[in-house]
Amino acid sequence: MAALNRRQLLKGSAAGVLAASSVRAWSQSKPDKLVLVCENSRAWKRTLLEEVAPTFEKVHGIKIDFTMLPVDAWRARLKAELNAGSTGIDLAMLSVQMSGWMAPHVLDHNEVVRKIMARDPDFAWDDFLGKSAGTYDGKLVGIPYRITAQILHYQKALLQQAGFTQAPRTFAEFEKAAIAVNSPPTRYGFGLMGKQGAGTFTNVVPWIFSAGGRLLDFKTGEIYIDDDKAAAGLQFYADLFNKDKVVPPEATTWEFDEIIAGAQKDRYAMSVTFSSYGTLFNDPKLSSTGGKWAWATMPGYPSKEQNRSLVDGQFMAISKYSKNQDWAMEFVRMACGKQAMIRSMEGGNAPPRNSCLRDPQMVAALGWPAVAAEAIEKGGIPISQEAAWDGLEIALRTGVSEALLGQKTAKAALQGVAAEWRRNLRRAGIIKS
Repeated sequence: MAALNRRQLLKGSAAGVLAASSVRAWSQSKPDKLVLVCENSRAWKRTLLEEVAPTFEKVHGIKIDFTMLPVDAWRARLKAELNAGSTGIDLAMLSVQMSGWMAPHVLDHNEVVRKIMARDPDFAWDDFLGKSAGTYDGKLVGIPYRITAQILHYQKALLQQAGFTQAPRTFAEFEKAAIAVNSPPTRYGFGLMGKQGAGTFTNVVPWIFSAGGRLLDFKTGEIYIDDDKAAAGLQFYADLFNKDKVVPPEATTWEFDEIIAGAQKDRYAMSVTFSSYGTLFNDPKLSSTGGKWAWATMPGYPSKEQNRSLVDGQFMAISKYSKNQDWAMEFVRMACGKQAMIRSMEGGNAPPRNSCLRDPQMVAALGWPAVAAEAIEKGGIPISQEAAWDGLEIALRTGVSEALLGQKTAKAALQGVAAEWRRNLRRAGIIKS
């Protein structure tokens, strides 16, 4: 693939910005900087940090001040400052599950899109996927920057050597394959995010969904997390660690960066995680396993047709309290433009632009985009947008850890989760009795 290099991006982006600016300049005076608050996963933000932000500063003389925090601290910082109406944040990256409580504090980005398109029709709003995931009560809370699905990553040659001619299609096939390729202490069959934290939910829920499990219905308050199907999904996941011993022991400390590093260091043969991590797994410049990975949608239980994936993502939002909204729009225009998005894909992002995901060269070069698109389109389940979800997720993390560490069966752990959910939903007024 004839990839764009950094110099081409800088030249092209600057030219695009200058051309648009020559039509009509922003009326706001220039600030020295724009403050952008986001979580601290740097890998897939590489293009944003190292290319787009420096280009923006070069063209406009405005620095982008990235405040990068661990997931829980990121959410807490945004809640504290935005609830106080602080003008100290101009831009925020928000995940789908943050849409509900963020909505009152950000601009309606339908209007942001209208203004950007008036200046730059090539922004091509129709090219974006996943808009509904960032729409809450009719308000678009941000511009999609990253849309992810959980898919199966596997080292194809290792499975073939063990007698598996295709990716596992069912839970039973997956367990057999994981045991067959398990080679401790050097390499294990399966890698997971075992740290009790932000990665817990995203890593386990595809197994719950693919076993036929559900979480809850916010409209009725009905809870399903402790039913037999959900418990079967969690028990299978926990048994890979406890019973089958196919997971690296240190995986109990792993989260986002560690699951990537584990693949790059050949600590496991298979994982179910974010689709775009495939770029970082498979890059020979970054990974000792570069060139060895292949991708497939999740296995299902009891059949492949049962497979489901969690659809998540991050949106770039402009605070309604910012005094620099026009310049924030200009940064969004550049960051989410076609050229920057295709570059971000090479750096590990999962861009929401259809033209990027369907680009034949990118599909041929990276492998995972077509699988991600299938996972989203055929059985993808979006993460909850409800404001009450954050508290529920904290309780679920505890239950998953109890099962993963063998402290409780999955059924007992999820019964405890369901009880805590009922208390939280009553306090939120969702359950009345």
